[in-house]
Amino acid sequence: RKSRRTSSTAARRPLSSRSATGEQQKRATMASPRSPLSPRPPPSPGQDDTEAWRAKFVHFYQTNAPSKAKFVNDKMMAKWKGRYKELYSNLERKYGPLGAPTSPPRPPSRPGSGRAFGGRGKRTVADLSSEFEALVNKARRECPDNKAPLDLVDAKLTAAENGLETSTFTVCARIRPKLKQDEGDEDFVCVVPGEHGRAARCLVPRVSITGRPKLDEARSELDWTWGPNADEDNIFDAVGRPLVHRALDGQVGVIFAYGQTGSGKTHTMSNLMERVVGELFKSGAAANVMRHRKISFSYCEILGSDANDCLSPSHDAVKIGEMLDGRVVLKNLSEHEVEDAAQMHALVKKAAATRSTESTARNDTSSRSHGIGIVTVAPPEGCALAGKLYVIDLAGSERAADSKDHDQQRLEETKAINISLMALKECIRARTKASRPGAARSVHIPYRRAKLTQVMKDVFDVASPRLCATVVLACVAPTARDVDHSKNTLSYAAPLKVAVEAAPHLQRDDRDPALWATTQLIEWVAETAPCTMEQAKQIVNQNTGVQFCAVSESALFARCAAAELDAKQSKKLYGALWTAVIDAKTRNRRPDGTIITEEDEAREKAEKAQALRDK
Repeated sequence: RKSRRTSSTAARRPLSSRSATGEQQKRATMASPRSPLSPRPPPSPGQDDTEAWRAKFVHFYQTNAPSKAKFVNDKMMAKWKGRYKELYSNLERKYGPLGAPTSPPRPPSRPGSGRAFGGRGKRTVADLSSEFEALVNKARRECPDNKAPLDLVDAKLTAAENGLETSTFTVCARIRPKLKQDEGDEDFVCVVPGEHGRAARCLVPRVSITGRPKLDEARSELDWTWGPNADEDNIFDAVGRPLVHRALDGQVGVIFAYGQTGSGKTHTMSNLMERVVGELFKSGAAANVMRHRKISFSYCEILGSDANDCLSPSHDAVKIGEMLDGRVVLKNLSEHEVEDAAQMHALVKKAAATRSTESTARNDTSSRSHGIGIVTVAPPEGCALAGKLYVIDLAGSERAADSKDHDQQRLEETKAINISLMALKECIRARTKASRPGAARSVHIPYRRAKLTQVMKDVFDVASPRLCATVVLACVAPTARDVDHSKNTLSYAAPLKVAVEAAPHLQRDDRDPALWATTQLIEWVAETAPCTMEQAKQIVNQNTGVQFCAVSESALFARCAAAELDAKQSKKLYGALWTAVIDAKTRNRRPDGTIITEEDEAREKAEKAQALRDK
């Protein structure tokens, strides 16, 4: 009876299971540790011989599970100290005896789940690579030369009804070329620029239920998108050179690259920085002016809540805080005065060499910190505001799928990176909302939430006394393997291109100097400086209100000097102008767009107090 039950049980077992068991036994017999063909294991060490056990674990993993060998580290050895034999037994149960690795049995296929038109399993994107490549080539409609216009940044400066935009954001994308590391499954290109260069298109490959290939398009509207063949000089001319000139004029320029690790951020920012140095120290008439202006360079990296000086010999910790007057101070950050391009190139190279990088699943030299290069241009004599240029290489973003094999330290770094990136996104969107008439007092901009955004306070502060221009450069990989991550990157960047909306019936603010005509502006300058009408005409130089408000401090001081005004009058004029601009930006308005004057506020406050007393 027992033999009949055994044979009956074996008969009921599926044929595939029986054959799989037989194959496993056959492989175990052929690749047994006693076989002369199998690798010779290290001799059995003593229980407390840590290094010998480490070698034994490495040998086991390399033989049975090569992808897991990286887990043999100091942390693992310390955790299992004194219990190495127990750990080795656990590994044998999980991965099989040494030299006879076991693989988990594949689940039986469901009826009807066979490959369409062939019955051999479900089709995948990799199986249909050639068909998808043909579909993408048919769907792509690229801009012929893919060269961006040179007024991308400056075109954002004015808005018809809202007056002067004191802080602007230009959002662009760059699709890197296909590299050797992209070769393999799903290596066809499916992220391309739009037909006019103003959008990025993710042609996401999908396999239908019938096994046919199809493309789902995700389109992101941007200010500009560069393709794989983009010219580095055109990128700098469009978004780099205008920011350098902002810094030279005593204003603030910021450019930062965002994207997946391995998407080309560091490469792009390195090329931009090289051209920034060339622009600062170029030969010609501008060089004669720059000889009298001090230029200094600093570089710090931010890892979560910690910041370090990349140019100090001891990698000093940098403390980021605010003074009582609202200025952001980076304590312990060294400033290095530079006199020529070669000296600054050496500093940039030194900073890049000391920045924190680690190997991840997607990039062998992934940046694990936000790198911030700060170029400071001293103001001309008599001016108060130093120009600032921030060149920021953000740490690579990662999805959960990319970080599943990270150790605890890498996971903590990824968490800190993602928190700071989300804080940056919130600050940009909040600052754009604050530019709407009447919204500046009601919108909270959380720039203190992360050290990265705190350093960039001038960009987000509505009351900043100078113009700020920020360029967001989203870097994406082109292949289908990374298409989901590229789609997420563009989804992060595209909402930052938020148009500043005006109320449908916006009441004109007669006290906003950006809305004044030239005649009204001349009268105001003559009264404020004070000076003669002829001097005021020379200072205004036929500018409209918006044009005059956009004049930098150094340029305005030069006009005043040419009109024979002294330094005291120049400072008074510039201070009064920007006080009027900020007051206009923070003016209270009702939801219908009408202005709430100080008299209206006092009257409404008295009415509320009286109603409370009556109650």
